[in-house]
Amino acid sequence: MGWIDVRDIAASAAALLGEPEVRTASDDYLLTGPESLSYGDTAEAMTAQAGRRIRVRRIEPDEQAAAYRAAGLPAEFAAALATVEDGIRRGREDRVSTAVLDLTGRPPRTFARFVSEHVGEWRAK
Repeated sequence: MGWIDVRDIAASAAALLGEPEVRTASDDYLLTGPESLSYGDTAEAMTAQAGRRIRVRRIEPDEQAAAYRAAGLPAEFAAALATVEDGIRRGREDRVSTAVLDLTGRPPRTFARFVSEHVGEWRAK
């Protein structure tokens, strides 16, 4: 998945809202980070800086849907989210775009940069 920093989403939205003449009603922008990373890739990046092991535990879509239901989501929505998660795990969203660069004039932040800026949230205590 092309993980994207929320600040890049905000900057892209600001560019679109600030210069409405650069878009048309049919314009779509796929906002992504600069690289496609699996859940395992992101866990490795976090592990490398956090001082403790961050793991991804694979669970089946039925188990994921049950967890969403247990958290209070309606059954149909829980099943839909679990299906999306399974698709991500299988690589269906392995896409990146140049939209952030095109809209803001600067490249999107990397996941590694995001981790380095937020490493305190994952450090061993």
